[in-house]
Amino acid sequence: MIKPVTERIILSLALQLNWSFNQIDINNAFLYGDLEEFVYIVQPPGFETSDSNTVCKLNKALYGLKQAPRSWFDKLSTTLISLGLHPTKSDTSLFLHFHNNITLFVLIYVDNILITGNSNTAIQRLIYSLSRHFALKDLGTLHYFLGVEATWTLDGGLHLSQTKYIQDLLHKTNMLSPPSLNQHPCSPLLV
Repeated sequence: MIKPVTERIILSLALQLNWSFNQIDINNAFLYGDLEEFVYIVQPPGFETSDSNTVCKLNKALYGLKQAPRSWFDKLSTTLISLGLHPTKSDTSLFLHFHNNITLFVLIYVDNILITGNSNTAIQRLIYSLSRHFALKDLGTLHYFLGVEATWTLDGGLHLSQTKYIQDLLHKTNMLSPPSLNQHPCSPLLV
């Protein structure tokens, strides 16, 4: 997963250089991971054979499997390397491409990917190449990444906020509106 400091540095650099940002989301990312070790599971409901001692050997990773994140990242990084990108030593979730005056930065957070660079054509070519390997959604220009809303200003700047993230948390915990005294279990004692 991309380090927050790396994300801020790349966003700042790209804004200074007036580069565009594109977001993609890989559908069912963990299912692309190939397992290196043997993993067996009990027969899933509806698939049982007459022999109750039979188990299933997994060839691909499944969500909830502890090996799934690593096998997905291995698959993605191998694909990115085959497309001419290289991971950095300081943050292995940041991939770079420098070739023929084209510069690309690829930031990875599990299945959410942010791409920026000095060539919109190269960015679109990379997205197309990734779509040949994985089912993905092209989310277009940067608008929401890792709980941070990005709003473009009229002068070409980028305003970052976590308003949506905070509202989602408040909604999830039923704290959007202040509770009345009748609803609150810890209402003050009247003297």
